[in-house]
Amino acid sequence: MIRGITLSLLALASLASAAPAAELKSQYTSLQNCPAVDRLKLANRTLEKSDRTAIFRCAGVGGFSVYVVDDDPRSFLVLERGKTLYSLERPMASAFSLGNFPNVTGAKQAEWRLDPAGAPAGLIVRVAYQRADGAAASTLMVFDLRGEPMIIGAAKTNEEARDLIDGLLVARTLEEKLSRECNAIYVSLCKGFPPGPEMLGGCFDARPEIADEVPQKCVADFQTNVENYHQAKGGH
Repeated sequence: MIRGITLSLLALASLASAAPAAELKSQYTSLQNCPAVDRLKLANRTLEKSDRTAIFRCAGVGGFSVYVVDDDPRSFLVLERGKTLYSLERPMASAFSLGNFPNVTGAKQAEWRLDPAGAPAGLIVRVAYQRADGAAASTLMVFDLRGEPMIIGAAKTNEEARDLIDGLLVARTLEEKLSRECNAIYVSLCKGFPPGPEMLGGCFDARPEIADEVPQKCVADFQTNVENYHQAKGGH
């Protein structure tokens, strides 16, 4: 599953070459020699220091802290922002599909990809594991940090991992820009209709000819808006 996500995101990352280069930078923090903690309360369970479990709290950037959880024979990260904990146990350990015994405790550092405003947009961390043939291997796991942290995919090189994050950021920026432009056009076409989520659908039902005035770049968005409006109205 990670592989499929990675391939699709690599294609999306190519959008970056068609847009103005954003000033994205990386900042690194250590995952080694961090202070140990005795207890970490997650949403689904509480981790406690034991003969098999060790927990370390490392510094992050942009309001993040990082817990390295060594839960023998696997290990994973837990991110903390404010007072909220985000466990990465599922993608990094329990649902890890590239091999056996995924382990992050050997990773020397975390790479944080910062957006032009300096806020963390993504996280890159190396995970070691054992292949089915018993050979040692590793991969770079890439996470989107905008909103609740989510797995983007896995990459072989740091450059590839950065492209996954940067491509998403550029694509989202372009999508938001297009959405603003199209909304301004809809408001102009639908004068007299109160702004809001039902404006475009109601406007189209009353003035179907506006469809001929929607520019090509907005056609797909226009059709989606109208379809959603009709579905919300019970298909009428």
